[in-house]
Amino acid sequence: MTTAGADEAPTRAELVARARALRPLVREQAARGEAERRVTDEVSTALTDAELFRLLTPRRLGGHEADLRTVLEVTEALGEADASAAWLVSVGTVASWITGLASERAQDDVFGADPDAKIAGGAAPAPARRVPGGLRVSGRWSYASGSHHATWASLGAVVLDDSGAVADAVLCFVPVSEVKLEQTWQTVGMRGTGSDTWVADDVFVPDHLMISMGAMAEGAWPVPTTEAMYGLPFVPLATLPLLGPLLGIGRAALDLVVSSAPGKGMHHTFFARQSDSVGVQIQVAEAALKLKTARLHVFGIADQLDLSLRTGEQVDYATRAEIRAQAGYAAQQVLDAINVLVNVHGAASFAESSRMQQYWRDANTAARHAGLNAVIGYEVYGKSLLGVEERISPMV
Repeated sequence: MTTAGADEAPTRAELVARARALRPLVREQAARGEAERRVTDEVSTALTDAELFRLLTPRRLGGHEADLRTVLEVTEALGEADASAAWLVSVGTVASWITGLASERAQDDVFGADPDAKIAGGAAPAPARRVPGGLRVSGRWSYASGSHHATWASLGAVVLDDSGAVADAVLCFVPVSEVKLEQTWQTVGMRGTGSDTWVADDVFVPDHLMISMGAMAEGAWPVPTTEAMYGLPFVPLATLPLLGPLLGIGRAALDLVVSSAPGKGMHHTFFARQSDSVGVQIQVAEAALKLKTARLHVFGIADQLDLSLRTGEQVDYATRAEIRAQAGYAAQQVLDAINVLVNVHGAASFAESSRMQQYWRDANTAARHAGLNAVIGYEVYGKSLLGVEERISPMV
């Protein structure tokens, strides 16, 4: 789907409209995706045709170079239909951005012939050994969301020096034809993400297809091209898009309860309709406000980061620490809201035929991503506020 000119990226409104137009298909295919533990080919193709995997791909390679508010609005809209499909766009977008930090030659390898290239992988490090011109990597990488439709795998690795000490941690990019996929994704939520495990046995990775993760996290990795979006700090950029699907789940759960309440009775009460109960009214309002609180935090972060690009202002550690805490807090607000809504909807929420049980499972799974660990985020932010220099995570 291309409605803009060759040098003109689609607007935010157009991209969000594309996501909304796909919701009937995505919603209809969600149950099959759950059963197969991967999004269906039909959904993957539709997302690709709508160019939603190009959000943070360089424009010179056919991408859109969208801002973060656009990424969030697109994935929030998709999340209302199916969190797994939305998640794949979120993590795929982040992977495309990260790939853009590799060499210009790597960008050409990945996106030159395929601007819709999909990268799936894991950052957990596996051992690598230095050989002329690159590395030899062997290992297993779980949680590779989108692996079934990926064209490239991203693999974390540690490079050891002659003494056996860690010399560097790197992220490697390899064509999926060079790795095997082991189906290990047996979870109760986010089943459709197909987050299975890559297996590599002595795969060669040339130097131009790797990035130093340490330098990237510290903002010291030299960006090979001039796109403004690579001025964003890595950790907030990698974390923020994960919240779009969660916001979408919350909105879907709220809409389900609000639409059901006028026609749903309340057992063991004299209320003929849930909507007549003051208790229900209060709980629905509370849930809606929690979701609004989460959205204000999430979109506030996006606007802050987007503004930093326009002004050229660096995002300092104190700001990144606050963003880390806000992300975890927002995720918890969504979980709290969904718990309230499940209480309102009652035991019917857990019928397998109910979408509410899927919202509950998906939200509770997605919110446990390590980047959204609220307690760690609060500690990072609290230490920053109090001037405590101890670092407990490199991901800030």
